[in-house]
Amino acid sequence: MKPAQFPGFLLANLLVCLLIGFGLDKWLGTIPVFLLVLLLYAMIGSFVLLLKGKKHG
Repeated sequence: MKPAQFPGFLLANLLVCLLIGFGLDKWLGTIPVFLLVLLLYAMIGSFVLLLKGKKHG
């Protein structure tokens, strides 16, 4: 992944995980556990892909 593409990729991942986490928390009636876990997952995953792309590219 090129560094110029990273902000859009990160934003898309965060929005998708935000919606899924919010929906799961609302459906299961929990505190925002899934929301926080999925947002953390999206951030870490995006940075890993960015770093992995820099090594090979």
